Order: sequence, then C-alpha cells, then structure tokens
Amino acid sequence: MNSIKFIYPSIVIALIISCGHDQQKPEFNNWLEQNRSTLATSINYQLDSICVLSDVLTIDTIYRSMQGPYSRSTQIELSHIKSDLIWLTGYKCEVFDAATEIKLDDEFLCHNNLNYNHPEAYPWKIKTLGSEKRIFTLTAGQTSINLPEGTGIPVKTEMGLSFFSQALNHNYNKISLDTYQKVTIYYLENNDSTNKTTPLYAQTPFVTTKIGGPNGGFNEKTSERVAPALMCGFDSANTCHISFPSNAKYNPYRDDYGRTYNGHWHLENGQQVFTTNITNMLNLSKQERIIAMGAHVHPFAINVELWDLTFNTKLSTLNVQNHRDKIGLNRIEFKTNLSIDLDTNRQYALRTYYDCRDTINKHTGMANLGLYLLE
Repeated sequence: MNSIKFIYPSIVIALIISCGHDQQKPEFNNWLEQNRSTLATSINYQLDSICVLSDVLTIDTIYRSMQGPYSRSTQIELSHIKSDLIWLTGYKCEVFDAATEIKLDDEFLCHNNLNYNHPEAYPWKIKTLGSEKRIFTLTAGQTSINLPEGTGIPVKTEMGLSFFSQALNHNYNKISLDTYQKVTIYYLENNDSTNKTTPLYAQTPFVTTKIGGPNGGFNEKTSERVAPALMCGFDSANTCHISFPSNAKYNPYRDDYGRTYNGHWHLENGQQVFTTNITNMLNLSKQERIIAMGAHVHPFAINVELWDLTFNTKLSTLNVQNHRDKIGLNRIEFKTNLSIDLDTNRQYALRTYYDCRDTINKHTGMANLGLYLLE
C-alpha cells in the first residue's frame, strides 16, 4: 500500500439535483464501455488510501444519538490522483483526542457519512437515492466497511467526495473533550482491461414512523385534511441528514395527503418492533442483486432484518450487540458475499427490533440498511 495522504477540510455548498436530467444519463456500465479508451489507467493495480480529518467536535455534556456537535460537509479533493476514475473499496473512521492525538473509543462516534460530491454533474446515472447520495455510513459498533474483493464503487476524481461527522456521548456527565474524526478511504485507481473491477452502487432504505396526518398508509387516498406535523427531529439540534428533494419518487417525510413521517423516534421502555415498506426506497427499475449489507442503528437495537413481503420471507438479518456495562453499541454485523436478488414485482420491508432498558433517560431509535448492489 502506498503512503497515506492527508487532506484537510473545507466547506462545500450542496447543489440542487435535477432529477429529470439524471434520467437521461446512461447507467454506469454503458458509460464505462463508451469511455473506456479515454480513461487514464493505472500502471499498478494496487490498493491506495486517503486520510481526511474532520473539524474539531467539542464534547462538554451528555449528547444522545443525533444530538451531538457535528461538522456538516467536509470536502475531499481527489485532483491529485492521476486516474480520471477510482473505485472505492472500503471506509474507516476513528475518533481522536484533539489535544493529545490519542485514539479514543468509538463510543464518541455518533456517525460519519461519506457522500458523492456534485452527483448532478456525473456523466452517468447515480442510482443512489437521497439528496446527499450517501455511499458509506459508519457508527459506533461499525467503524469500518470493506466491500467484497474485486468490487468497488466508481467515483470521478474531478468531482471529489464529502463527509458528515457527528459526535456522541451517552455515558459521561462531567466531560470536557475536544475530538476529531479521522476517516480513511480505500480505493483502486482505474485498472486496465486485464484487471476489471465489478461496479457497485449504494442504497440506504430506512425505517420511518408516522407522526402526523390522516389515517392510512403512505399515499393512501383520503378526503381527511390534517395539518402536517413537524418533520425530522425532536428539536433544532436533532436533524435527520437523510433528505429527499420534494419531487423525489419517494419522499419518506411526507406524502400527497398530509401524512408526515420521521426517520428517528422516541423509544419506549421494553421491546418494540418497527417495520417499513421500503419498496420505493429501493428504486428498482430492473432485477438487482445485493452482495453486501451493513446497518446504522442506535443503542438498544437488537437486530435489523430485510423482508420479502410478497412471499412473507426473511431475506437477511444483521445482529447488533450492545455494551453490557454502559450505554452504546459494541458491534453491528456487516455481511459480504451475499447474493440476494430483488425483483421489481415484489414488495420489500425493513424491520428492526429494540429493547430499551434505560428507565431514567429518553433515547431515540432509528434503522438504516446500507445495501451494496451490482450496477
């Protein structure tokens, strides 16, 4: 592996996505076939990496999930890479004490999201939904992701990448700690025809809970008129960071009849089960295949399941382990070498189980699946 390169952050401005224009673009495999001869290729087919540091995040009190200090959009420049195209193969996040440079436990990591930068400017169709076009999500219990060998997510180097970072503290009332998150992005430079990489894309369906509007399911017709409730977040410091443009095919935070939904919810004490139909979030235009899967959940989660609703069949389960002696996640399962086919004629659901045993403090739940599918 080559020596790690350090790039420091700057702030970028999110651009408006043109959904109609994106529909006219070719899929990646078609674009690659048309442009293979003009792409720069690497001499050596080897793994390389870039290391990037977040802004300093100060932890000075208890910060529950999604309520800690955050750095919204840190830009990652890739212009130093000779190849026009790289293949992302893995992602890692570590938390450090800014004063001592000592690596800290991941209990201070709420989450870190790696996103496409300028996705609207890509020459091929980005199948990933959501205005952030999320590629990877890391959180306490799942601080690294490695895609199956021989696969990667294609990225144009001229576009760069960006990431969002947020701090966490469930356990220490008296604390004064400056932290930063160090992310490492693993990639392959574009290889020649003798070393092909299988392209993947990411999709992040998630559980939603209805918080306002008339009775009925998502977009179920009704004549009832109800004022929409506050969407996404329990206070001004608690934001979802999974946003969809108003003209998206599926907008999980509101439907056409005044119903509003949230991707985070207050946990009740004891066991709870939450299920969401995610068929439209998958955005399938043809049969697709999942080959890897991870998750982002909050403390007290037990597991996350992917279901085929048409045949009432559980397709896969990701197990979650919580710390026994403190609040927080110890491990979230990440699965590779899967082969789960998704069909456009079927309905799919995401189900998560929670068991909150803290009777004193209030906590929130959520559940995302990070799916990696063949292009």
